[in-house]
Amino acid sequence: MRAEEACKTCSRKKAEMYVELYQAPEERKKEVLRQTKRYLEEAGTALSAPQMMAGVLDLLKKETGIRDPYERIKREYNLLLLGMEEEILRRIHEAEDVFRAAMHYAAVGNYIDFGALSDVNEEQLKELLEGCGRLRLDPEESMRFREELGRAEKLLYITDNAGEIVLDKIFIKILKGLYPKLQVCVLVRGEPVLNDATAEDAKMIGLDRIAAVIPNGTSVPGTEYGQISKEAREALDRADLCFAKGQGNFESLRESGKNIYYLFLCKCDLFVERFQVERLTPAFVNELRT
Repeated sequence: MRAEEACKTCSRKKAEMYVELYQAPEERKKEVLRQTKRYLEEAGTALSAPQMMAGVLDLLKKETGIRDPYERIKREYNLLLLGMEEEILRRIHEAEDVFRAAMHYAAVGNYIDFGALSDVNEEQLKELLEGCGRLRLDPEESMRFREELGRAEKLLYITDNAGEIVLDKIFIKILKGLYPKLQVCVLVRGEPVLNDATAEDAKMIGLDRIAAVIPNGTSVPGTEYGQISKEAREALDRADLCFAKGQGNFESLRESGKNIYYLFLCKCDLFVERFQVERLTPAFVNELRT
């Protein structure tokens, strides 16, 4: 799925935010932004939006020396959601449909996206979590997903953001309880990028204790099949089905032809328009039927 002009605008805004953290003279900051602008002009439309963003962020890392500007935010949201984990699990187990409740919490977690949103805040997150029982996911796709999980031996769960992965961990716990024969493997980002979850985040929240965790080997905020590590590609190829969180995974894996169920909140104008929904509405779609 190729990037559009709006994706370049988003990348430029992220570069400006990044450079604000750079302790350097103003002229040097302007030079870094000029380099970013040149990169985006030369990138054209050949790249996906996640590839384009990765190129911008890799350039910024090299020029500023700032490796992980979201490190503090990722830790804060991991700890915030860990503090809610037991209460959320209790609510899920008290729900009439445990699978549905757990999946809804996983969907809401996709709000914690500092790449697509500039106004993420704890208050709105808690409001979304409180109202997650009112979410509406495609009932036909949800039923197909359940049926396929019942037949599958291997599920690849592709994560998106830190903080959000605590809710993914909860959903995986529920899946393992409902489908005891299912082997779950989790794919995370290979290097720090935006506030996406890495192996360090997975370890911090204990995700590695309930499922195998594989870094994808790249700094792309998505899953570009041709760029991920051999181990990650093999996990993707061997899986009976995949469950991918977030817009970036949808943008990078779209048209792969693999049996992937995507779950994300529509956060940017492109996705709101594409799915004809209001901002922060969840989408649950399958690669083979979209």
